[in-house]
Amino acid sequence: MRKKIFFTIAILAVVSLFNSCTTPPIEAAQEAYDYNAIIPKVFGINGASIAIQTFTATYTVSYYRGGSTWNWTAEDATVQSVSDDTHSAVIMFEQYPADGHATITVTETTAGGVTSDPLSIEVEVKKYCPLTNGVNDLVGSWSGDDAGYDSQVTTVVSGTKLQVSGMSVGVITDWWGESIIDGGSFLLTVNEDGTLDIPRQYIYTTEWGGDPYRYEIIGDGTWDNCGSSPSLLISYDIYYEGDAEGIGSAYGDGAFTADIKLNP
Repeated sequence: MRKKIFFTIAILAVVSLFNSCTTPPIEAAQEAYDYNAIIPKVFGINGASIAIQTFTATYTVSYYRGGSTWNWTAEDATVQSVSDDTHSAVIMFEQYPADGHATITVTETTAGGVTSDPLSIEVEVKKYCPLTNGVNDLVGSWSGDDAGYDSQVTTVVSGTKLQVSGMSVGVITDWWGESIIDGGSFLLTVNEDGTLDIPRQYIYTTEWGGDPYRYEIIGDGTWDNCGSSPSLLISYDIYYEGDAEGIGSAYGDGAFTADIKLNP
């Protein structure tokens, strides 16, 4: 019995010694990784394609690569700050560019010291003219293009938000051929920085073929108060109630666009 115990202890000691001398797989892979062999490429930049003069927007590299850092520059805008890992940057659009566009550029440098070619995106900068009376300046009747249809939209104040009625009617009644039997309005958040938000919410109950269908809307956009009258540019999608995918995704970019102007 003692011999068996001694033999077992000896085997365990050998195994322990072998394990202590073997580099764990993750560390071994890291040690074998040749950073100098990487030819870096910036695959993309995520962030708003439309910015508002005097405000900031955050832009992020669309991927990660261990050991890399990124260098951000801007033309007709200013890099206000960069995250500790350099993966994102806050861009300030303090001036209105002569051609209405700013350029954001980023390069990647690997742990081996190799720097990629630059990747640039162009950002449309909209002039900022503040609302005199807040959301009340955006109350009234609106007209313009809504997903390819002539739009007649009305807005009223509801608390601190705008209650919007009539948007996407053409899509529902003409394109999809459904009758609206209930609903028809949603709440729009108007932000001070010239942006708009439509949190996902109920908008319509329709009827087709004798069956009712309930729809929700979600979206965002910008408001512009610098022209002769205010305008709204809204990107939105329509969902069957509770569905995970918007109906607009079946038509390409996954969203509809409304470009409307407040009637005098």
